[in-house]
Amino acid sequence: MFRFPITPSLRMTVRPPGPIAPRPCISKSTFRCSSRSALASSKRTQPPRSFISYSRPVPRAFPQAHARSFSSSSHRHFYNGGNRYRRFDGPGRQPLIVHLLQKARPIHFVMVGGVIGGVYVYNTDTVEMTGRRRFNCVSHQQELKMGEQSYREVLRDCQGRILPEYHPLTIMVNRVLHRLVPMAPIDGADWKVHVIKDDNMVNAFVLPGGKVFVFTGILPICKDEDGLAAVLGHEIAHVVAHHTGERMSNNFVTMGVIFLAALLFDISGNIPSLLLNLMYSLPNSRTQEAEADNIGLMMMSKACFNPEAAVDFWARMQRAEKQAPPQFISTHPSNYNRMEAIRGWLDKAQAEYENSGCMGTGSWMPGFRKASNDFW
Repeated sequence: MFRFPITPSLRMTVRPPGPIAPRPCISKSTFRCSSRSALASSKRTQPPRSFISYSRPVPRAFPQAHARSFSSSSHRHFYNGGNRYRRFDGPGRQPLIVHLLQKARPIHFVMVGGVIGGVYVYNTDTVEMTGRRRFNCVSHQQELKMGEQSYREVLRDCQGRILPEYHPLTIMVNRVLHRLVPMAPIDGADWKVHVIKDDNMVNAFVLPGGKVFVFTGILPICKDEDGLAAVLGHEIAHVVAHHTGERMSNNFVTMGVIFLAALLFDISGNIPSLLLNLMYSLPNSRTQEAEADNIGLMMMSKACFNPEAAVDFWARMQRAEKQAPPQFISTHPSNYNRMEAIRGWLDKAQAEYENSGCMGTGSWMPGFRKASNDFW
């Protein structure tokens, strides 16, 4: 007969049965009784057939499972040797830009390009005095609010160093400003001069809204009112051309490009920021400075200030600056390039000077200025 296979654990738990007790003989035949007793005696000396040999292999119905760690199956998906977490850097992961490009259709590119182009065209305007096209999404009212906030901050920082209105330097700056203001078409401007006592600071600036700040350190380089007119004309030109709003708009574009580059290409934002600064922000800033030089030169010429004084001012500025960074990493053009550009505009500036009727007053204007300075 066939023996059914059993598992090793069940097989080891079964033990051979004890001696089989002889069945009482109730037969009337003595021969049969003795034969049955002999058979019972022979069975007591041999084990049952099912347990003859424990060394023979027993066929297994199911393969034995290998021992393994309880959590090995879960670790297989999240670890790749050395117990290192590899959820986001798996071998099959692709950059987001590749995934989007693979899934995108031509209509998607048309839609994205249309939206970006529409926003750019809608916020594009022209600088009136130069005709330059530029992107500017900041309104004039927003510029005035930013100028008012900056005005309060500068007053707080320069508290105790602002010269009074009756000081001769403040009076001189006011006199030059009043001649330039009619040439500056700025809506909502409230012109006010502040001269800050700081001989180490060679700077001057005009905030949106007409607040003028001049540091005493720049006045020796200006030398006279013509040189001061070149400085104030340049700073007023920034306000006339709305360069503050343009810079803010360019910052929005730069931050958006940096964010998208870091998101799509899975890289740090430092590299895109550096590249955009060198290739976009700094060149645009130098363009604004050159444009302010041009506009300011025409303004001072119309106000009967000598336009050649602008070239002399930048020559003195070049001698005063001991060290200057290379132009490609600077927000301003080099002094030499500014002088060369102004020389190229002198013919037009001289024509504006003559058309404004300044030639008739040119002979007695220096004496009048000297007398005016002595009086004040």
